[in-house]
Amino acid sequence: MMSRDELIFPNSLDEVTLPKKLPPIVLVAFTRPELLEEVLSAISQQTLLPQQILAFVDGPRTARDEPLIRQCVSLLETFSQKIPVEIVVRPHNLGCDRNVISALTEVFSVHSTLVYLEDDVVPNPCFYDRICRLLETYRSYQQVCSVSAYANFPQELEPLIDRDFIVSNRVFALGFGTWADRWQELNLANQPQGYNPFKNFYNIPATIQTKYTMVNQFFLEKNSQADWVITLTLNALDKNRVHIIPKVSFVRNIGCGHPEAKTYRGSEPDWINAKYEASARPNYLPSSLELADILTAPLDGVTLTRHLENSSGLWLSLSAMRHFLWKYPGLQNMASFLKLFLFRLPILLRRWRSGLPI
Repeated sequence: MMSRDELIFPNSLDEVTLPKKLPPIVLVAFTRPELLEEVLSAISQQTLLPQQILAFVDGPRTARDEPLIRQCVSLLETFSQKIPVEIVVRPHNLGCDRNVISALTEVFSVHSTLVYLEDDVVPNPCFYDRICRLLETYRSYQQVCSVSAYANFPQELEPLIDRDFIVSNRVFALGFGTWADRWQELNLANQPQGYNPFKNFYNIPATIQTKYTMVNQFFLEKNSQADWVITLTLNALDKNRVHIIPKVSFVRNIGCGHPEAKTYRGSEPDWINAKYEASARPNYLPSSLELADILTAPLDGVTLTRHLENSSGLWLSLSAMRHFLWKYPGLQNMASFLKLFLFRLPILLRRWRSGLPI
């Protein structure tokens, strides 16, 4: 068996032969028909058209949702005249996370690969072709958990990128693809919602890339919430899996500020579509599956504390403090974590008095 250093990859996606049976597009929708219509229009303009779309529409939370859901279903039925669409309408509301996890699990009972889109993620014309070729390229490499059309990486890494794609240890699901065996290995469908294999946010290995996942997980834990992408990221990280992401995005998010948005309900954050290029056709692949050294190097305690300080509303519990002081010995580290603990102590005390998780 070849070692990871001996693996041989194609230089470019253009060298990769597409399979006769293409993966389906799994499209998740809910109560945003005007956004869904834009996504469907973009799918119809792909340079490589999918053979099938599997659409999962979540059920209503209240009667108010029902007309919006019917509009989504009507759009999908009309679109099926262009590309076959199989529509699954949930009889009851599952919520975003359960709907997605159930949808991918159901699809993988039949298909070995899939391409995933949400109703607010608009692909550029090369999206489906590029994701299909990425799925074919890394089909045999179990350590690759997903491939993505969305670019998001620390700015310190950018000068070091010499290919169109890089190896990442974070998942970006704004237009991504994965395989049945990877999905089944992580087994999210049979885990508690929001399952964290590291138990607590502070146990997540802190690097220049995963520090963002740490903060996301902190707020999910403290607010008793879940996010399937964060859960997928953590489970893949626990198993030392990696992801292939592009240097520039070839999808864009149009859901920010929408009244039905789950997150980013205000104006669109500057960063969310900053790397998007409408004409992007990324081609050149990384020469190995090794993460760049800058992505694997652990953060020191002072650097981690600065990052946590930049997250408004984040505090440290006594158990988090004990962990950080044990993991990051030294006076400078101790002083940094103690300063953060004391500065955010009023938040902890307010939550304790209110009976909220601390």
